Amino acid sequence: MAKQGIRGGTLRLLTNSDVNSIHSASLEILEQVGLHVQSQRIMDVFKSGGAEVDAARSRVKIPEHLVKDSLKKAPHRITLAGRTEENDLFLGANNVFYGLGGTPNPYTLDFETGEYRVATSEDVRRNTIVGDALPNMSFIMSLAVASDVPPQVAWLHEASIMLRNTVKPIIYSASGAQGAKYLLAMAAAVLGGYENLARRPLITLFSESITPLVMPAINEGVIEFAKAKLPVAYVPGPMPGASAPITLAGEHVVCNAESLAGMVLTQLTNPGAPFLYGFNTSVIDMRTGAVCYGAPEWGLGWAMTAQLAEYYSLPTFGSGGGTDSKSPDAQAGVEAFMNAYYNAVGGVSLVHNCGTVAHGSAGSLEMAVICDEFINYIRRLLDKIEINDESMALDLIRKVGPGGSYLAEKHTRAHINEILHPKLFNRQAIPAWTAKGKLTARDSAREKVRAILREHKVSPLAKEICDQIDQVLKSASATMIT
Repeated sequence: MAKQGIRGGTLRLLTNSDVNSIHSASLEILEQVGLHVQSQRIMDVFKSGGAEVDAARSRVKIPEHLVKDSLKKAPHRITLAGRTEENDLFLGANNVFYGLGGTPNPYTLDFETGEYRVATSEDVRRNTIVGDALPNMSFIMSLAVASDVPPQVAWLHEASIMLRNTVKPIIYSASGAQGAKYLLAMAAAVLGGYENLARRPLITLFSESITPLVMPAINEGVIEFAKAKLPVAYVPGPMPGASAPITLAGEHVVCNAESLAGMVLTQLTNPGAPFLYGFNTSVIDMRTGAVCYGAPEWGLGWAMTAQLAEYYSLPTFGSGGGTDSKSPDAQAGVEAFMNAYYNAVGGVSLVHNCGTVAHGSAGSLEMAVICDEFINYIRRLLDKIEINDESMALDLIRKVGPGGSYLAEKHTRAHINEILHPKLFNRQAIPAWTAKGKLTARDSAREKVRAILREHKVSPLAKEICDQIDQVLKSASATMIT
């Protein structure tokens, strides 16, 4: 049975009128301004579906009726499959799940040395194993780039490593149509064929537009995944004040138009193809030029995005758990928790970037473990508080009376697990903490990483499946490396 996740969606920053205004403005942009499309194949799909296509200018304008018709066809609920059914994720009804990693980071913060270095395939493997072990990491993306293989196929090597080292759903990118075909072939090998893969979508395509209003040729991978009836997360990545308006409202108008265009592309390709709505509501620090993962506007923007997704009845792809800090310190904890929490209360379906540090340029396994711990806090904060005769305990209060003690009462024992007991964060008194080495949260996280890599075993793929994956890699290397 699929997991149900944290029940979010309690925060509403926008009024119904606000949502309608953003929606109407985005439709106007799509119909009157349109998109610059850098692929003839994508333009052909739009043209055959009824969009206005100016091939000479590579401009596509999408009428309102095409958006509305596509929204009727896109599924309101999606189940992402793990290698085992107990890891399936049911997306819908404000279920919220968190995931390890994001787009591959060129650097890794080495948990042994505490220093930054260039990431490798071994980092991809270790990251995946840790993500597989952490109970609150429900899906896996990569925290590292495999810099030790040719860059043309590095992403495919990363995907192959993840497929071998986790039983959880995987979300990953692909390089264009051919790259998507290779990625699909790998996932199909794991599940015993394309029909099984369509029934149990083990892998979801992460794809981005180029803000403002550009659909690049690499998005031909969206067509391949839609044809295969596998999920697509189409997630614009704006830079407010540079590639999008600096205001949250203006940013949402542009990016909502882009994400809706991606949704239309999937439904014109294959009606009913699963689609994940969303966009990275990033912020630029105008003093440094850095795209900020820890800004409060990031979380506010995702809460707004979740409301739009609810309006469209679409599952959502979000981002929380990342930080601009260069180490798992106080800044990292504040930023990662803040935005992870805002994603949850907004009701975002999938929240990626746990373990991402240094504004998206590096991965940290220590930070991933810390994220896994504070997600328990978020779960507890969003738990429904039961008010009934048992929980109010009126008879017990009468029995104990003034000045009495509840320590030895059955009611206390029966409800003790309603109190969150951290597994990583420290609540010891100073003498006990001192006696155990004065460990910080980062120290404890480092020890947990070591223990997972030493002890956690992922069910291996059969040799014939690994051979098929290797053959896909060999074919990709022959055709894509020039």
